[in-house]
Amino acid sequence: MYLLASAKITVQCDGETAYAYVSDLENLAEWFPGVIRMRADDDLPCAQVGKVYRETVSIPFRGRRDIAVEVVACETPTRLVTEGRFPGLLPRMEIDISAPEPGLGEIRWRMYSRNDALLARLFLLPLAKKLMQKRATAGMQNLRRCLERLGD
Repeated sequence: MYLLASAKITVQCDGETAYAYVSDLENLAEWFPGVIRMRADDDLPCAQVGKVYRETVSIPFRGRRDIAVEVVACETPTRLVTEGRFPGLLPRMEIDISAPEPGLGEIRWRMYSRNDALLARLFLLPLAKKLMQKRATAGMQNLRRCLERLGD
C-alpha cells in the first residue's frame, strides 16, 4: 500500500463519543473537504464489517464522482477501516482512536492507495498524495471543531 496522507489530532472529547461520530460515515461530509455527500447503501449498523456507503466526492478536473465505500474492519471504540471501489486510486481509510487521559480523545487518520501499479506510483499517486494531505490537514481541524461541539 502507498500512504497518501496522515493526520492526528487530540480533542476535548472522550474516545467513545469520538468513535460514535466518526464511525457513522454519514457524518464525513460535515468535516472532510471534498466529500459532498455520504449515505448508507444498506441497513447494516454504521460500524459493522460489510456496511456499504455511497460517497459523492469532488475530484479535480473530473467533477463529482460516486464511489462505493465498504467497512472492512472495525474494533469498537478504537478502529475503523474502509476501502473504496475507485479504480486507479483504490483508497483505504484507517481511523484509530485512543484516550490518552479521561475526557480527551486522540484520533489518527490515514489514507492509503491499494494500487501497486508502477504507472500509478509514478504519476497518479504523487498528485493524489498532495491533494489528500491538504484535505486531511483541513479535515482533522474540522473534525476537532465538530467533536468539541458535541462535548459541550
